[in-house]
Amino acid sequence: MTMTHTHTGVQRGKHGKAERQQALVDAATAVFAEHGYDAATTREIAERADCSEGLIHRYFHGKRGLLLWILDAKAGEYTAKLTAALPDRDTLAEEIERLLAYAQESMWEDRDFMRVSVSRSVIDPEVGHVIGHHLNEARVQLIAEKLRRHQRAGRIREDADVVATAHAIAGINIACGFFAQVVFAMDRGEMRRYSHGIAEVLTRGLEPDSSQSSTTEG
Repeated sequence: MTMTHTHTGVQRGKHGKAERQQALVDAATAVFAEHGYDAATTREIAERADCSEGLIHRYFHGKRGLLLWILDAKAGEYTAKLTAALPDRDTLAEEIERLLAYAQESMWEDRDFMRVSVSRSVIDPEVGHVIGHHLNEARVQLIAEKLRRHQRAGRIREDADVVATAHAIAGINIACGFFAQVVFAMDRGEMRRYSHGIAEVLTRGLEPDSSQSSTTEG
């Protein structure tokens, strides 16, 4: 999510509750990304949205409620967004590599807001719950379904645990997409090369072992 300091509000008194709520959500997303959660103020959010500051407390019960609302909304949009961005691939290696590459691209674009949400999740269990049980679970379910498709096509061993593998890929996505690129400032080109190597390793581990069909007798 690339944020710019723009006017995102609606004129007071000319729109309904839903429009005012959305204006506040858009403004809060921008302000959190630009200044961080702690430095963001409800006054600036309200000014950016052209709404009364009191509406933040009425609709969201304060700044924390706004953050939780934003995260919950992102979780609701996540599956549709991923499905559109990640069409099925013909080979397992292409599928896994694209899953890893997309996470690096999207998390880099969304890095400012991710800094806010990940840092808050460390100290606020409810924020962590929303991220873990909504956003991450949506990612895991989508990855698992893609892996099941390859398993049904015979590209993944029948005994392979695709849900456990999906959790592993989701974990790698966070590690490479957010921590390596954003927190540790590792070279993004290098991370893309690592993704290719990781995809090769995972593919080899999941594919049926052709040697099993030619076991020796006696």
